Amino acid sequence: MNAKVEDIADDVKNLQKDTKALAREAQAEAVEKAGELSKKCADFFNSALAAAKEVPSVAAARTKEVAATTDDYVHENPWRAVAISAGVGLLFGFLISRK
Repeated sequence: MNAKVEDIADDVKNLQKDTKALAREAQAEAVEKAGELSKKCADFFNSALAAAKEVPSVAAARTKEVAATTDDYVHENPWRAVAISAGVGLLFGFLISRK
């Protein structure tokens, strides 16, 4: 019976050693994954920051495009542009006067 108790004690000690080793491995892997995640977050932040820096120049270029297109349309269709402007003005005036 003492042999069985000693065997069980040895098994418990082995289980304890294995558990500690497994915990160390899990901790090391968690630290590694945290480092990878941190790097991915930094890369994402840097790419978002670079994209945000491009927004003003893209917006300015798009605004110039729209202004040029509008200017061309007004020069090609002056009376239609006047009619559209008058219609929009009347619509806004009507909406504002109702409130």
